[in-house]
Amino acid sequence: MKESLNIPLKIAESELKRSVIKINQKVYEEALSKEKSYLTFGVKNTNKIPIDLFNKLRYHKKYLWLTVDKMADKGRSIDTDLINPLTYRAMTGSTSGGAINILKGINDFAIGTDGGGSVLAPALSCQLPSIIGAGLQLNVNGQSKSTDNYIISGSIGVIARSLCIAQEIMELLTDKSLSSSSQSVTNVLIPSRNSVIMPDGSTMYEKLLPYIKKLNNFNFIEYDLTGIDDRNIAVNKINRAFEENIADVLLTYEGPIDVLGYGETIPKMFSGKIEKQITDNSGKFTVKAANICKVTAVTIPSSELACGFVICGREGIDGARQAVSLAHCLSSLVTLPEVFTRYYLTRERYAEGFCED
Repeated sequence: MKESLNIPLKIAESELKRSVIKINQKVYEEALSKEKSYLTFGVKNTNKIPIDLFNKLRYHKKYLWLTVDKMADKGRSIDTDLINPLTYRAMTGSTSGGAINILKGINDFAIGTDGGGSVLAPALSCQLPSIIGAGLQLNVNGQSKSTDNYIISGSIGVIARSLCIAQEIMELLTDKSLSSSSQSVTNVLIPSRNSVIMPDGSTMYEKLLPYIKKLNNFNFIEYDLTGIDDRNIAVNKINRAFEENIADVLLTYEGPIDVLGYGETIPKMFSGKIEKQITDNSGKFTVKAANICKVTAVTIPSSELACGFVICGREGIDGARQAVSLAHCLSSLVTLPEVFTRYYLTRERYAEGFCED
């Protein structure tokens, strides 16, 4: 038991005051009561996560709490204190440390909070899957005001090494199965051919087309999603799609997240010209609006750097199950680079530090 903890604990110690705020001081003691193949996890450094939800994981025999993970200063969508290990850019926030600590090999999953993309966007930026429980009433303590003046009730989210782990944790936190046995066809809304332009100049429809051609048992419906890089427009379009029963699920392709530009609102409030240049092309679309619309949202990384799929299922358990079902189908079509898996999803590259003995 002790040996299995040595490597993640040593990495966590090396990251203290960076992506790791605190290490569980009782971690060896608590490890004694866990199953042999337990998973380690971190929790975002915020008081908005209900303690009963945290304890549900902490005292479960399959999961071992290891770290308190850094949150972006003041909950901002960019963490200027941390560098994304994968893209070399300022880390996406605000569940910034949680995603990094998975890539570092410290944890198998992280618990965070999402108000306007604070779980979904960091996950995509680090090529990791995630789920937020806004559509399942998995809510944080209290409300907050966003940089663009939304009064937001946040939700709890999970970032993980794999979709299966993220689903498993979300099921435990909600006491609901997210697996679907339904054989009915799911109606999936996708952007129409030229309605959404990506940061690289291609259309979102083009990005999705190779994948949707391979998916059976889904009925894809094209819909004008022009302007969804603006959160107000994205919120209105998502709400309308579900209120008018146009589809069961909304599917978008987003990214590269915070690579060609930073999706941060505060610089936009200034009056010069440079603000637009540094904040355009952030690659963020529905990730900024999903929680506000109270949907269950799932991200799945694609084979393009800091890019992937965002699946929004309507509020309620049926919508959540349909979103997760589509996520699994998409995940099966994606192959990540072998070197990414070797460097970031295993501890194969771990090396002991200098020792004078």
